[in-house]
Amino acid sequence: MRQKRVKLSAVILLGLGLTGVKAQKIYVKEKSSTQTAYTMSTIRKITFSGGNAAVLKIDNFTSAYALSELRYLNFTDLITGVSDPQPLLGHGNLITYPNPVTDVINIDLTGVTEDGIISILTLEGKEIQRQNTKANSLTTINLSHISNGIYMCRYINTEGIKTVKIIKQ
Repeated sequence: MRQKRVKLSAVILLGLGLTGVKAQKIYVKEKSSTQTAYTMSTIRKITFSGGNAAVLKIDNFTSAYALSELRYLNFTDLITGVSDPQPLLGHGNLITYPNPVTDVINIDLTGVTEDGIISILTLEGKEIQRQNTKANSLTTINLSHISNGIYMCRYINTEGIKTVKIIKQ
């Protein structure tokens, strides 16, 4: 049951993470301590079946991993704790803090030149909160009413979409 939930979470995170992402990487860490980084723009698809994960790249090269031999799949290099900086639609970065969040999250849209919409989504993709935002601003969202867990914070304007993971404690 736990393995199915992990697979489902990974697929959902990958799907949500792919929207609006250009330079982001996914890190695959094996129990043997071998770590492989894939740039998302080079991945055609990732599949999970029969206890295996397969990464098919756009050059049709496939890497296969036994799920029982994986330590993690992640968008952040957990060894260094650093992920690639990602420009927000060509203007600034989508910065959320504090993350993990307890009650109120701040979303820094400094450098964004256009108004947009911030949505908080469950891992299943269900929108649980939406708020209009102003360009070049700091937006706060009260998350005290949602339960602890992992959510996605999505920013949309006419230039594109940017999604980041947030953790509610």
